[in-house]
Amino acid sequence: MTVMPRLVGVSGHVAGEELALEYGKKVTIGRSRSADWSLVRLKAWTAKSESEREADDSFRTVSGRHFEITMVNLGSIELVNLSPNGTLLDGKPVSRVTLTDVATTPHEIRFGADEILRLEAKMQEDAAARPAASSPSDETKPQPPPPDAQA
Repeated sequence: MTVMPRLVGVSGHVAGEELALEYGKKVTIGRSRSADWSLVRLKAWTAKSESEREADDSFRTVSGRHFEITMVNLGSIELVNLSPNGTLLDGKPVSRVTLTDVATTPHEIRFGADEILRLEAKMQEDAAARPAASSPSDETKPQPPPPDAQA
C-alpha cells in the first residue's frame, strides 16, 4: 500500500471531482482550457445549458490559471497562487507555500467564489504488489482425447 495525495472537490464546479497528484508533475487548476484541470471540462460545467453558463457569475471568479500544485514527494507539496483573485489554504491567503504534513493532515484549498478542494492522502494499493489473477494454463486444463485414440 502506498499513500498518494489527491484533490477532492467539495463544493462549486469541482464538487464530486477527484484528481490524484503524480510525483514531479505540476498541475494548473483554473477555468481556461489550457489549465491541466480546467473547470470547463468538468461535469458541472458541461452539463449546463448555454444560458446557465452565461448566468454563472461564480464561474467568472475563477482565473484562467488560478493556482498550481506540484508534488515533489509526499512530504513536500507546493501550492502557488497564480490569480489576482487569490487562493486560500485552510482559510488563509497564500502566494506560495510548501506543505509537509499532507500524509497526516488534510488541507482545504478555496478559490473563486464557490470552489473548495480538499488536499488529502489516500491509501492506494500498489499494482506491483497485487497478485496476478490465477487461471489454469493450457497445459493444466483437461484436454479431450485425440479423435483417433480408441482403445
